[in-house]
Amino acid sequence: MKYSICIEPLFEKVPFEDRIKLVSEIGFDTIEFWDPEGKDLEKMKDECKKYNVSIAVCTVKNPWGDKRLNAPTKDFIKNLEGTIPLLRKINCKRAIVLTGEIEKSRSLDFQKLHIIESLKEAAKIAEDQNIELVLEVLNSYVDHKGYFLDSSKLGFEIMKEVASSRIKLLYDVYHMQIMEGNILCNIKGNIKLIGHFHSAGVPGRHELYAGELNYKNIIEEIENAGYKEYFGLEYWPSTDSKESLIQTLKFLNI
Repeated sequence: MKYSICIEPLFEKVPFEDRIKLVSEIGFDTIEFWDPEGKDLEKMKDECKKYNVSIAVCTVKNPWGDKRLNAPTKDFIKNLEGTIPLLRKINCKRAIVLTGEIEKSRSLDFQKLHIIESLKEAAKIAEDQNIELVLEVLNSYVDHKGYFLDSSKLGFEIMKEVASSRIKLLYDVYHMQIMEGNILCNIKGNIKLIGHFHSAGVPGRHELYAGELNYKNIIEEIENAGYKEYFGLEYWPSTDSKESLIQTLKFLNI
């Protein structure tokens, strides 16, 4: 299994692109981040090349706006197509998509079917463009109230309906511990449907070694299940970013 570090919540007073050098010097060789739009992608590409850092994943552009997955399919697809040139600039082949919030004017079943159909259309583009999409499950109790896809069970149902190797679930251990627990059984029973992981300590969304989750055991079980893609670290440091990352590397034995 490989690791990636999300640089969005780290070194927040440092210019975004300059964070690549900092995490590389600490010992990370793969990063991820959120919306590529508005970032200096040319500089990011240059910094990654300079420090031998790769990019595991980022979101599609404007992931929370009116181009989210439960928007009209044509709008979501147009936004996805507009994201692909941005991915090309930074040699990134995987993008995160989000469902958006529950639409009270429509039934949950309708929204689920709409999301499935939009993902089927997206799968055609992903196949043609040689990219992968990962659909993220979030918690609706603490961080994203009203978010539609707040259940891994529902997420796995959607993956089975879409039935594409180019579309998988982004299983966020932090979010799913808050929503439903039963982490190991849900992961191991559906490992082939998972294309990326996110992680953080619970509660607080801080370091993996702080909180109620036994991340060393979780990681070992994921590896034993045969998962070989990225396990993303997406957490807010409880202390200085550099010291937090150093301790995280020690904890993970990277």
